[in-house]
Formats: sequence, structure tokens, C-alpha cells
Amino acid sequence: MLMRSATLKTIIDKTLPLTLGVFAIMMVQLVDSIFIGQLGVNELAVHGITLPFQAAFTGVQVGIGVAATSIISQAVGAKEQRKSTSIATLSVGFGVTIIALICLGLVVFGDSVFASFVNDVSEAQYQSMLSIFNVYWPLWLFSALTVAALYLATCVYRANGDIKTTGSMFLAASVINLILDPILIFGLDMGIAGAAIASSIGYAFGAIYMLVRSRGKGWFGFNGACNDQIRGYCFELIKTVIPTTANQILPAISAFVSVLLIARIGTSEMAFWSLLARVESFMLVFSLALTMSIPPMIGRYLGAQQRCKIPELLNSTAKFLLIFHTAMAALLAIFSGWIIPVISEEQSIRSWFEVTLLFIPFSYGPLGLCMLVASVFNALGVPRKALSVSFSRLFVFYIPAIWLGALTGDMINAVIAATIANVLAGAFAWFKLNAYIKTHIIPRAAAANKPCALSAG
Repeated sequence: MLMRSATLKTIIDKTLPLTLGVFAIMMVQLVDSIFIGQLGVNELAVHGITLPFQAAFTGVQVGIGVAATSIISQAVGAKEQRKSTSIATLSVGFGVTIIALICLGLVVFGDSVFASFVNDVSEAQYQSMLSIFNVYWPLWLFSALTVAALYLATCVYRANGDIKTTGSMFLAASVINLILDPILIFGLDMGIAGAAIASSIGYAFGAIYMLVRSRGKGWFGFNGACNDQIRGYCFELIKTVIPTTANQILPAISAFVSVLLIARIGTSEMAFWSLLARVESFMLVFSLALTMSIPPMIGRYLGAQQRCKIPELLNSTAKFLLIFHTAMAALLAIFSGWIIPVISEEQSIRSWFEVTLLFIPFSYGPLGLCMLVASVFNALGVPRKALSVSFSRLFVFYIPAIWLGALTGDMINAVIAATIANVLAGAFAWFKLNAYIKTHIIPRAAAANKPCALSAG
């Protein structure tokens, strides 16, 4: 039985700490949105502008992190310490530098960013939102930099098999953020800027702690690697980062386009979309944790030449993911009457949530499966297949669906279209992974006289 599977126990042991940590971060982001929503629709709309850029930053840092985790975990499995520590050092330094440069550029072009998202409003409302944006934007960008530093540090820990510290630091950063949010936003009357400052303090603490703590573990440094070796490691990292980052950037482009499409319907609709995105992130916390815990396991199996364990790992993970999300969606639908009043005080936003929470959460299982498949392809060393899965999910299914829904001018139609797109994307992704396992993993395991106990079917 699934629940008695030793593989499932391993999945839960590796994923639970991350789930709690990521859950805490998502909860704080949701609380941030609720606090900001209490400040007013203009503040919430300005906060909504950050969503596609948040997706872009996430894409860059996750792309670098996925590449680093894949290389480091395989090096750890093959007991190549010099390579693992060198890649860890290069990935964190390179990633933080890239994010910092992007933040600097976005500060310079802040006015153009704002003008791209805000239209069809009165001059008075435009100026009011602009003044809010000018204060919030640079502070939010700095918080994005601290998030990147923390995430890249956690990638090194996860690749080396330390899941608990990662989960603990996510949790600690979230608790700090949660404590400071009401103090800064309301107590010190800093408004929306207080939310960004609270996030920066929490994530910076986590990043600094993890980097300092890693000194005693020997996970960073070049360990006597010569210049030619370092150049070789750089080339391998960059070669892997390019497709993995492209894969992760696609959701950012998709988020950017979807926000633009929803913004054409109206300001209240954009505010609702911002809140729905937070709810979606909250609901996908377990899937996100799986995308962080499963790839290092696959990498170590590959490094140790234990491909026979991969199909069973994937099969158990997929079944558990779908069961978990179905249960969560049912609970959300049942208790939506208690949850919706907490999310927003705007009547139009509440009315949309009353309908959408009855169906779109049931599509998050297939969506989470699609996310997992992309991360698995990256871990298997075929990032182009991960890229094809993500591209299909976003630009074959999701964006066309949002476009069709937005054409009707009705928010509910757009959400229905997104729901259908999520289900189709999940089915497509699993089909692609199943085909790859049957044609590449199982035959190679059999050739090594290690037959697979279970195919990913």
C-alpha cells in the first residue's frame, strides 16, 4: 500500500521540514497581502505590480539554485568534494550578484515600470498610487535581494542532504517577518513600506545565519582547485544554469502577461488577482517543497549509480501529491465561508472568492504535478525537457486560457479558464515524464543489472 511504502516514508521525512518552512513563508506573504489590503485598494494594487517581478526574481534564483543543486548533489553522491564545494561557492556568489544588478536596474527604471501597469484611472488616483509606489518599490527590491541570498544558501544545504536547517531558517525568517509586520505597518505607521522592511530583516537574518553556520561544514570554498578546474566548474554551472533559468523565467513572463491581461478588466480585478496568487502560492506549498526535496535525492541516486530507485520515488511522490491536494482543496471549499472575510474587506473581491474557491483549488494538484515534473527533468540532467514542459504549461495552456477569459471581461470566466489550463498541463507533464522514464531510466538500470521495482506509470 502507498502509505506503507518505505519510499513514501523517505519522501515525507525529506519534505516535511521544507513544507513547514515554505508554509511559514507563504503564510507570511498571505498575511502581508491581508495587511496591505487593509491599507486600501491602491496599496493592494501597487503590491500587485510586484507579482511578475517577484516571479522573475524567483525564476533567476531558482534557475541558478536548481542547476547548482543538480551538480552538487551528483558530486556528493559520487564523493567529489572539491567539485561540490566549488560549485556551491560559485553559485551563491554569482546568483546574489545577478539579482543585485537586476534590482539596481529596476530602481532606475521605476517610473516606466509603474506606467506599464497603471492605466484607465483618474489623475488623482494615478498620483496617489505613484506616491505609494515610489516609496515601496526600492524597499521591496532590497527585500527580493535578501530572499535570493537565503534561497541560494539553502540550495547548498539541501544538496548536501541537510533539509532540517533549511526548513528551520525559512520558519525563523517568517516568524521575524510576522512579528515585525504589524509593528512597522501599523504601530510605526510606515504603511506598505513597513511590509518590505520586515521581509528584508527576516530574510537577511536567515541568509547570514546559514552562511556563517556553513563554515564548520566545509560546504564552501575551492579546496585547492586550480584555475583550470575552477574555469571548468564555471563553464559546467553556466551551461546548466542557462536552460534551468530559462525554464524558471517562463513563469515570470507568464505572470507579467497575465497581470497585464487582468489589469485591462479593472483595478479591483487586479487586486483580486494579486490575492488569488497569494492563495495559490499558499495552496502549492507542499508541491513547492517537493520540488526542493526530490531533485537532490534524484541527483544522489544518479551520482551513486542507483537509477533503479528513481521510478518508485517518482510514482509514490505523484500519488501522494495528488491525494494531498485533493484533500486540501476540499477543506478550502468547505471552510471558504470563514476564510474569505479575512482575505479582503472589498465586497466585489469577496464575491469573486466565494465562487472561485469552490473549483480552482482542485486544479492545484495537476499544477503541482507539472511543477514537480519540471524539477525532476532538471535533476535528471535534461533541462531542455523541463523547459518544454514549462513552456507548454504556460504558453500553450495557461496564457491562451487567461486571454480568452479576459476577453469576456468577466473575472470568473478568467479563473475557470485558468482551472482548465492547470489540469491539462498536469496531464501533459506526467505523460512526458512517464515516457522518459520508460525509454531512458528503466533500460539503463536494467543494463546495470539493477531492475526497477516500479515504473513511473
